[in-house]
Amino acid sequence: MEDNQLFTTISVDIEALRLLHRSVAEAYDNWPGGDANEQVGLLNMKTQLYAALMDHLLELGSI
Repeated sequence: MEDNQLFTTISVDIEALRLLHRSVAEAYDNWPGGDANEQVGLLNMKTQLYAALMDHLLELGSI
């Protein structure tokens, strides 16, 4: 990671989180090729969104 990289935090409900994960997963699965860093970025986003989704579902299950 670069030292000058910026980060953004967003808040979404579970339905939006599911949609984001599904959209990124589809983009990753249908990646047409090109810059390999883009494919790596999609995989990282897919993994992080899945982890966030699982965290959210675990919290809901403990209520």
